[in-house]
Amino acid sequence: MIEYRVDHVGLNVDDLDETIAFLQEMFGFEVLQRWDSPRQAFVGKGAVVLGIMENGEYDFARHTLAHIAFPCREEDFAAVVAKVLALGAPVVAGPKPQRDGETVLFRDPSGNIFEVCYPEAVRLGD
Repeated sequence: MIEYRVDHVGLNVDDLDETIAFLQEMFGFEVLQRWDSPRQAFVGKGAVVLGIMENGEYDFARHTLAHIAFPCREEDFAAVVAKVLALGAPVVAGPKPQRDGETVLFRDPSGNIFEVCYPEAVRLGD
């Protein structure tokens, strides 16, 4: 039977090592598992697990709407934006108002889009 929760989110990346370093610095993720053939890894923290797979021929520019969003507290948002800018991550949108809060969308070194926002999305049962 299918469990109604996300096991992991898979992303294609240009450079596995560069992406791992970015995700560690930006989100504090840890390497959970890693393989060399093919070059891929599970990284994450808490309930969040990303499966990242090195694929230098993937056309990231064609997939500009796909993104992964993480919530933050309102009082932490300015620090998150400052960290994005300090890392030199290309900003796609924001920081800007959204859903009675704020959002910022930015790219990792491979071009995948991440969002950090508040308030968090409504959950089933809330």
